Amino acid sequence: MMSYTEEFSVKSYETDHKGNFKPFAFMNHAQEMAGTHALSLGFGYDQLIESGNVWVLSRVHVKFLKMPVWRDELSMTTWHKGADRLFGFRDFRVTDKMGEEIIVATSSWLVINHISRRVQRIETVLGSSMNGALCENAIEEPAQRLTTPPNALPGGKRVVSLSDIDINMHTNNARYVEWAMDVISPEIGYNMVVKEMWINFNNESLPGDIIDLYTSYYPDLFVEGKRGDTSIFQLKIVNS
Repeated sequence: MMSYTEEFSVKSYETDHKGNFKPFAFMNHAQEMAGTHALSLGFGYDQLIESGNVWVLSRVHVKFLKMPVWRDELSMTTWHKGADRLFGFRDFRVTDKMGEEIIVATSSWLVINHISRRVQRIETVLGSSMNGALCENAIEEPAQRLTTPPNALPGGKRVVSLSDIDINMHTNNARYVEWAMDVISPEIGYNMVVKEMWINFNNESLPGDIIDLYTSYYPDLFVEGKRGDTSIFQLKIVNS
């Protein structure tokens, strides 16, 4: 199965105050579909955990070409594009009921040891089993490494709670998107429609960790979460 497709309607709990599809809702669909497809290809969670390893999301770039709204009928397709020494690459494409392309995304994934939490070489863990790569790009360039602007200022704090934690025993990637949206000033956030989003997941966070959130609004909206001096995540948004 070179690609994997699911169809769904946008639920009310996946939308904001305007009825627009929330970015974190896209992340939830993307991570679940990535796991399902990888499992069918023989290198999903169930296969990796046997050797004590798991996939973790490292970087994402999403373009919202047209923002879906409540009750829209969508078709979402994902495929993996192979790997280099450390990163596995996976793209996503979302179309509406008319077949129009409305969201495209690319993502970069790492394999870490479940106990040591150290990054593993993909070829060492998977060997030749990472088959089914599709030479097609939703976004051609891999998601970029972000640099926090020097004008970022303290915007708030989050204490990692049990509800933030997923099966990999760390804060789930979609939660960071929620945290970032929550720290944006209401004056900007209330009228914002996300056009493009980049995220770097730099380090894990665990229950009880205190995450300091820093924000910058120029030239683009930027949020970084840090535990002390350690960067946990960075998020950049272009909005309308």
